[in-house]
Amino acid sequence: MGNRSSNNQHSKIGQETKCPNCDRKFGPSTTYFVLNSHIDHCLLHQQPIPNIEFQMPQTQDQLGDNYIWVKQNNQWKRILSQVNGGQIQNLSVQEIKNRSFSEKQMWFNLQLEKFRIPWQLGSDKLNVNLNDLLQSSLISARSVNFYKEVKVVFQNDKVQDAGGLLREWLTLIFKEMCKDIFTLTETNEVTYKIAKQSQYFDLAGLAIAKALFERMTICVEFDRPLVKKLLGQEISFQDMQLYDKGLFLSWKYLLENQFDENQLQQYFIICKDDEIIELKQNGADILVTNQNKQEFVDLSIQFYSEKLISKQLTQIQNSLYKYIPKDYLNIFTAEEFEMILYGVPVVDLTEWRQHTTYKTPYAENSQQIQWFWKILSEFDQDQLKKFLHYCTGSYRIPVNGFSKLESNRGMYSKFQIVPIDYKNANSFPIAHTCFNRLELPKYTTQEMMRKYLRSIVLNDLEGVFGME
Repeated sequence: MGNRSSNNQHSKIGQETKCPNCDRKFGPSTTYFVLNSHIDHCLLHQQPIPNIEFQMPQTQDQLGDNYIWVKQNNQWKRILSQVNGGQIQNLSVQEIKNRSFSEKQMWFNLQLEKFRIPWQLGSDKLNVNLNDLLQSSLISARSVNFYKEVKVVFQNDKVQDAGGLLREWLTLIFKEMCKDIFTLTETNEVTYKIAKQSQYFDLAGLAIAKALFERMTICVEFDRPLVKKLLGQEISFQDMQLYDKGLFLSWKYLLENQFDENQLQQYFIICKDDEIIELKQNGADILVTNQNKQEFVDLSIQFYSEKLISKQLTQIQNSLYKYIPKDYLNIFTAEEFEMILYGVPVVDLTEWRQHTTYKTPYAENSQQIQWFWKILSEFDQDQLKKFLHYCTGSYRIPVNGFSKLESNRGMYSKFQIVPIDYKNANSFPIAHTCFNRLELPKYTTQEMMRKYLRSIVLNDLEGVFGME
């Protein structure tokens, strides 16, 4: 079971951390025992902090558990979803293509479940060295059957994985890849494109496949042309503005205006990394004119979206299609696939609260629970995502929302808050990311709870694992 805790008392905190009350700094070699002892003492002598006005968001229409998040006109909203799986699971690929997003998503999940190898038949281990994250992950992943239950084992960590560490692993490897083999696109969006050649694109394909298979989300977004290539779909001119806006606007101007080709002096070539690349045979001798400019743009798009990254693209596709049939992916539009792969980028606190369960003696009207939701309402979106990651191992929820948070083995497990006794040596909440469960100490004051919850999102204490 993967427990996320900020108080493995004999472990070192591993990075500089501040006391959430007095801002005193503690070095990486400080143990959690020393840090917690200081915070406990500090809280006993703290000055009262101003009471922050609290207002819960306006309650939305109650949709029960039968809803799905969709992105429409660049806005996210929840809509009613009542899909009968028995009626659609036997539809063919061609038949499901013309159905609604809700139906396609359920059909997709039902088809993938047919490949799942029951956990009773054993699991495979993914052995990971955090000091050599991508290389160790790739070597281990090549011997893993991703249709089986996969247990992530971090070297020198005794935590047992029941699903939470898999989400953590997905987050860690994609973050690492964005420092190395992916780079930011030249757009207004925070999306990533392929940067260079690397063996780790095999790992990227496997990780995407496992995320889709387990209905988990990933923490990065890719450029639209890459997404369409993974779906086996043609790239349009408009797609390129989500790859490089400068290139897109220059091509758009070229296509929409008449010009004197002798003044333009553009040939069928592209200059890339001090190398001249011909877009067609003898391209260096062919001048772009008003008559052939459409061909020039088409060939340029083909170069950037295919030829420039052909090897890396093949690596991702081969690894992805090994577990997720290409025909299944092709039923989605690019926008629909992105919703499934990336999940919902906003945290709706009303929805989160509505779909939270409690273990007695905690209940909706318990004093500590009222404090908990009040404090979370004070967080901004970035802080809410950080706290969500602390609790579940993921920064985003899937499109089915908090009503159907994934646990392990394809099972759903709603977020649950469990009471534990407050102890000076165990002040922080403990998150069991495998089961979306948070052990919340019975704090005696709201201010005390606020300090510890805020310390999680302000001091980057996430990613520290403990074990009961």
